[in-house]
Amino acid sequence: MIGTEENRAVLQVEVVFWSGSRRTMPPNLASGRYCPHLVVRGSSAYLGVCFLDGTECAFDRPARGNIRLLYPDTVDYSLLADHAEFLIVEGPNPVGKGRVLGRSAPFETGL
Repeated sequence: MIGTEENRAVLQVEVVFWSGSRRTMPPNLASGRYCPHLVVRGSSAYLGVCFLDGTECAFDRPARGNIRLLYPDTVDYSLLADHAEFLIVEGPNPVGKGRVLGRSAPFETGL
């Protein structure tokens, strides 16, 4: 899976950020700067991702977004299969949860 086109796909996700879990407001998914780790249910692997875009977030309410996988050439992201459930982790702190809705064509860096 490492280095494959599937490991470069953009994932569509649905996420919920928990109230009281962050010191600030929910993240801006559309900024292109929110890069948490995801931990798939039943796993302990921290998978680095970056949100490319998304709907506006409010605590304890679902939002949708598109993520790219940050390390497709060195990390196996196969745990993030369709319908996989995950925790959203900032540093050591879980701040929300989500699930993979689907995937699209590989992310192009423009390089």
